[in-house]
Amino acid sequence: MAMTKRTSPLRLGLAVSGFAALALALAAQPPEARASNEAAASPFVAAAQRGEVAPPDAEDVEHMCALLTSCSDLPLPPQLLPADFAGCVRKMADELASPSALTFSLTMRECGLRTSSCSELRRCALRGVKTEACKGRGTSGVAGLCDAEGRAITCYKEKILAVRDCPRGGENCSVRDGQSTCTLGACPADLKESAPPTCSASGTRILRCEKGKVTSLDCAAFGLKCVNGNDGASCAAATPSCSGAGKRCDGTTAVGCFNGHEVKVDCGGANMVCNPVAGGTTLGACVAPPPPGAACDPATAAKCDGATLKYCFAGKPRSYLCKSLGFAKCVSDSKGARCAG
Repeated sequence: MAMTKRTSPLRLGLAVSGFAALALALAAQPPEARASNEAAASPFVAAAQRGEVAPPDAEDVEHMCALLTSCSDLPLPPQLLPADFAGCVRKMADELASPSALTFSLTMRECGLRTSSCSELRRCALRGVKTEACKGRGTSGVAGLCDAEGRAITCYKEKILAVRDCPRGGENCSVRDGQSTCTLGACPADLKESAPPTCSASGTRILRCEKGKVTSLDCAAFGLKCVNGNDGASCAAATPSCSGAGKRCDGTTAVGCFNGHEVKVDCGGANMVCNPVAGGTTLGACVAPPPPGAACDPATAAKCDGATLKYCFAGKPRSYLCKSLGFAKCVSDSKGARCAG
């Protein structure tokens, strides 16, 4: 199976043009994700420092997707919020079993997978910003502001769309053309306007000059380093160099190439395998073996059975009880099935 390099709205920011999109992956970044040494880093960052990916269990992905598809007024860009529970589970599971999971959004990883209620998820994503920060702002379009603590806040229709803690990354908040962003100050002479991104002297940041200011993405926050390539700088693991889009199997571990460096995906740890299996379902670099009982069609739409959401994942019928996270019911409409209430 070939591994392709994909651009996901849940990896380095949103699937939109412009270097600023990359920085959104750091929005709502928890303090532990900023650690530069493995002992203090989160498990995800510590594994990334070794060039390793450990896909989460399906139950953990369900937990995250129940919150993302059901909680209202989340301070997250709408492009990051799937509407359908089953579609969310399939997409997230695929992303998190790929070499590209090294750059999976820290917001989703640290907040979505670690909180157990809508209020906890909102609080994690806000990172100290008051919920009323956007009152009276963004009524006619997206508007940005810098709060007293130097955080960059994006507002739309008086609601918070994104928060980025500039001081935590050693940056300053600034508002340009109505958009708030984090910068490292004025562009030096050797960093030309709109030139391809390049690595910082420390080898930890991707830098680019935009409208006279240096915008950056801290690869170290993901446990990665900055590498310069033919198309500019990117974040990669500190592992041996590689090329190509294929993979090889080392037992149940898939070894692939991401941004020119080797990445190991622990398929076995998530009860999956690396080599193709008859009737199995491909998830990123891994393969979920067919269930021992009757299989189901993953393309079948999810449906509600009382407060339980029933759907097909990796050929296996699954159910999720909405009340397990405090939701009152399961609802199904044109957007798909999800928990509510």
